[in-house]
Amino acid sequence: MPNQLTDHLEKLLPLEHEVLLARAAGESLRQLGGRLELTAEGVRQIERRALRKLQGEGSSVPAQGQHFRQAVEQRFGVTLEEAVKRLPRSERKLVLAYAKGESLADLAPTLELSIEQAMTLRDRLVSRLLGEERGSRAGRWLELKASVVVALTQTPLTYDELEKRFPMSRRRLMKLMLQLVDEGRAELTDEYPFRFFSVEKKQARSGSPPPE
Repeated sequence: MPNQLTDHLEKLLPLEHEVLLARAAGESLRQLGGRLELTAEGVRQIERRALRKLQGEGSSVPAQGQHFRQAVEQRFGVTLEEAVKRLPRSERKLVLAYAKGESLADLAPTLELSIEQAMTLRDRLVSRLLGEERGSRAGRWLELKASVVVALTQTPLTYDELEKRFPMSRRRLMKLMLQLVDEGRAELTDEYPFRFFSVEKKQARSGSPPPE
């Protein structure tokens, strides 16, 4: 049972942790949305998704690790393995296990750590690599951008479709998409309805190298 509980807790993204804790403390959807710069409906969907994960439905550990890897690699411009190579061996193993979606229940004993110690250290390392030492909003923004890029790699999406997948205000979504376009990671189709698509997917189809 403890291992199963740990596995479920590991399925939650930092934002999902924060939402559940705030809701348990009595914070309203509107208050929480204002603090996190999300709509009340966006907070509600995050809460529901987190609860489904805790109930064992819709596990997304591999996807979460993929989003984390992409956010770190986009931030530092090198592979995740390169970004963590100077960390102590135990810290490096924790980070790479998180990126692969591996359970702490098996890894913690090999590092001579309790599951609680390993989870605390792992979360601190993840936050640091995502840039959260400069403020939690910065880290969440990087992770959100990486998630959007992953979605666009799978299929082109309109603004309306993006809002359904990533609930937030239209103004905030426009800011995010403009940043991705400026960074050369997304483009907009010429045909109506206009859709954003991943530049990485386009390059993979054409075989052309990424721009310098």
